[in-house]
Amino acid sequence: MQKKKIPLVILFCGWLAAVPLLTCLLPAEDFSEREKRYLQKAPDLSLRSLLKGDFMEQTEDYMADHYPAREAMVGLSAYFDLFTGRNGSRDVYLGREGWLFTKPIRPDAARYAQNLSALRTFAEGCGLPVSLMAVPTAGGVMDDKLPSVHEAYGDGELLQTARQSLEGAVDWIDLYGLFEARQDEGLYYRTDHHWTSRGAYLAYEAFGQARGWEPLPEEAFGVTSHGGFYGTSYAKSGYWAVEPDALEIWENPDLQARVSIYDDNRTEPIESDSLFFTGHLEEGDQYPVFLDGNHSLVRIENPAAEGGRLLVVKDSFAHCLVPFLAAHYSRIDMIDLRYFKRQTVTDYLAENPCDEVLFVYGLESLATDMSLRLLADK
Repeated sequence: MQKKKIPLVILFCGWLAAVPLLTCLLPAEDFSEREKRYLQKAPDLSLRSLLKGDFMEQTEDYMADHYPAREAMVGLSAYFDLFTGRNGSRDVYLGREGWLFTKPIRPDAARYAQNLSALRTFAEGCGLPVSLMAVPTAGGVMDDKLPSVHEAYGDGELLQTARQSLEGAVDWIDLYGLFEARQDEGLYYRTDHHWTSRGAYLAYEAFGQARGWEPLPEEAFGVTSHGGFYGTSYAKSGYWAVEPDALEIWENPDLQARVSIYDDNRTEPIESDSLFFTGHLEEGDQYPVFLDGNHSLVRIENPAAEGGRLLVVKDSFAHCLVPFLAAHYSRIDMIDLRYFKRQTVTDYLAENPCDEVLFVYGLESLATDMSLRLLADK
């Protein structure tokens, strides 16, 4: 071995020895705010875990999640892929002006058809007016911000498939054409897959017009902006140099509503007089400021409203939308099928009658979410 290579070998071997030592000695974090996920806990050593192979698998995951300077290495890897022509290697494209886009949906056709069939079966059997808001992806709308090289977004075809499959049973709220025509109004976050409050406001207007009631004008809302918001696309991308978004809250000062939040594992509901849980603005994940994020069942009561009772079956896109709707309905029940396991939606409606039903789903969830098929269960 050449003498000039000896220091490199010593440095390399020293790093190999230091990594496991540092991993064990450095304080272990439970949650990565940048990646918005819980990290692997220390493995549980037992005879059972050893025999099943769980211990080694958990150890590998723990070492990967608690690697020294891990986030810096993730970012370095992401930008290396970008500069070597592999933009989107982590399923997120870095577009123009710092826009981050989840790569196009490629749903399983059979699952998509099953979801739409379940929705149609439910709509035909519930005896109530049923509407659907299928929210197109940011990449499917914001084509002028996409990188020069990217896979084609098929939002238009997927939405047309849904519209045709549900025709005659579900009232279709067309957001795709509306959003394409007004894409320069800041309808999506740059760093997150959700729509902004302005995007949700346009959807609120479209729903009101479809249902025959007058939406409130923009001037009826007080708008506060909160900087430093990094969303889900940022968390997955590794493109840490991207600038943050500003998260806007549009609050109706005249609205007096009561919020009750139920979870299957909680004996008592969370009660609030506000639809906005501002404590989350001080956390790494700010999006739960809207109705406290994902829960099994959320009920919003506004006795002063002229409208009746609305059931919203949804994913997280509804959290920013429903505060607009609360002025028009005396009661809104929000069910998230991913967490609502106590009974079927049909049984819930039998015990908690409503006047109409609204489905609010991002296109990706509509096409891929396995919980939607539970709608067809008797």
